[in-house]
Amino acid sequence: GVEVRLKKTPPLQVQRPPNHGSARDRLNVLRKNIRKEQDAGRCLVLDKSLLEQWPEIVISPFGVVEKGDENADTAGRTIHDLSFPEGTSINDCTDQDSIIKPDYAHCDAVASEILRLKRENTGARICVMACDVASAFRNIGIHSNSVYLFAGHIEEDDVIVLELAAPFGWTGSPGFYEIAGGAIAHTHGSHTNGVSPTGFFNYHWVDDHINVAADIGTACDDMDRSLRFAIVSVLGADAINTKKFTNWDTRQRVLGLEFDSIAELVSMPAAKVEKARRIVAAAHTAPTLSRKAYRSLMGSLRHVATCIRAARPFLQRLHQRESRLHRFQSVTVTDDMRQDLLWWWLVLHTPHLNGVSLEYFNTLPPPDIVVEMDASNYGMCALDAASQQALTYQFSGPERSLIAEFKNGEPNGFNINFRELLSSNPSFSTKFASLTPGWLQVSPAIDIQGLTDIWLRISELTPLPTPRLTNAIKRAAIKTGKDPRHFGSHSLRTGGATHMYRSGTDALTIQFHGRWMSDAFKTYTRLCKESVATLFASMVSGSRGDSTLH
Repeated sequence: GVEVRLKKTPPLQVQRPPNHGSARDRLNVLRKNIRKEQDAGRCLVLDKSLLEQWPEIVISPFGVVEKGDENADTAGRTIHDLSFPEGTSINDCTDQDSIIKPDYAHCDAVASEILRLKRENTGARICVMACDVASAFRNIGIHSNSVYLFAGHIEEDDVIVLELAAPFGWTGSPGFYEIAGGAIAHTHGSHTNGVSPTGFFNYHWVDDHINVAADIGTACDDMDRSLRFAIVSVLGADAINTKKFTNWDTRQRVLGLEFDSIAELVSMPAAKVEKARRIVAAAHTAPTLSRKAYRSLMGSLRHVATCIRAARPFLQRLHQRESRLHRFQSVTVTDDMRQDLLWWWLVLHTPHLNGVSLEYFNTLPPPDIVVEMDASNYGMCALDAASQQALTYQFSGPERSLIAEFKNGEPNGFNINFRELLSSNPSFSTKFASLTPGWLQVSPAIDIQGLTDIWLRISELTPLPTPRLTNAIKRAAIKTGKDPRHFGSHSLRTGGATHMYRSGTDALTIQFHGRWMSDAFKTYTRLCKESVATLFASMVSGSRGDSTLH
């Protein structure tokens, strides 16, 4: 079994924590699940008086959550809250470096496989089948030296429960299960037939396994038998549950999404959309949201945004609040949040927005033109390296005032993300057009070839020699009428040097700390805010002699 490595020892519990309200309210479901695990040999149920002999046992609270579409009064999933209490919980004490980090492929692999089979088997039905391994993490045993860390209790029955298998709630369960899940996928993918001579498609996500096959001859049955064999060979016959295997169909639910091989579409199931509507409506009318309610809201909206792309921009402000969540604190629903939730409500009631083609699911068509856009406190710049074109715009006085007000805490929305998006605003497009006739030519005052070469070198992720960068900067200075002796380059370094400089650290220490690649820049010039502002404004505006870009 898995032996848990600890970075610190959990403290002895003077008082055992009670179970969560969900477990107390659905005590019948908790008892049912514990008895099932006891019958399967995956837990021990002992008299609570044994805690006097084993004081080192760590009790963590149980909870019960909904399980799919099953009746919540009679069914549910037992969660062992190993993150309680914060700071001294089992998850906090577990050495994270000792845990395997699973690396799953995105489910767009299913979409790609459907399209590949359609191209190679013209006219054939492309079918999808899904299954998941019974009991998932519970197939992974816990070493006898570590079972004392995974205990719970049922206070109403005066019993303690010792987990003998990886519980739902432990931070290490997904990673250690992936050893078995990956072995199943590998075994399944090693099998072949006439339709799949190089091996079966073997996509999996945790305990969910997906088959995709062209309905030709016995191809579908071959893949079905192969997956069952792989599960039994790795985890045994108890890991097979025929109810967990779907039929082969051209329209199949995969990880909560519906894949349609005929319409070539990925969409959100109607039940998921309806659930999201209820959650959004409840959040819109609530004055505050608990951490559980907020996470439920964000989880549902992120899932919906997978297929309803138009709703993604309205996640940003809601996501900002997510970092402030605390177990015992609520988040105030602000007017800005309600505005975004109102947009979500409208999007969720627009059916034709639901769906993404298989071809563009989690990817986009290759762009015709790539324009690199950036903004600062003083202006915007766009660079089209492929056609060697550049464009700049210097913010006006009122615009810079809005930026300054935002940086001082005024919630006017004029942040860096908004500034970068201004280039697509019609009013700014007009201003850009006044600076350049048709985006066709480049001002001779700008060394666009040098800038393009530098940009391409950076894009290729190859080291950029300091002399080449220095020469490009000096050439640009000459073209804009500046003294090239006043310009140089800064060696590549890790972050933090500026903060060290401001705190009074000497330049040599900063150089060693930052692992600089050369001695191109050692002297820090002490600039006041006014000098920095003037320098930035000069960099954005360019030459005073010819400020128009063509």
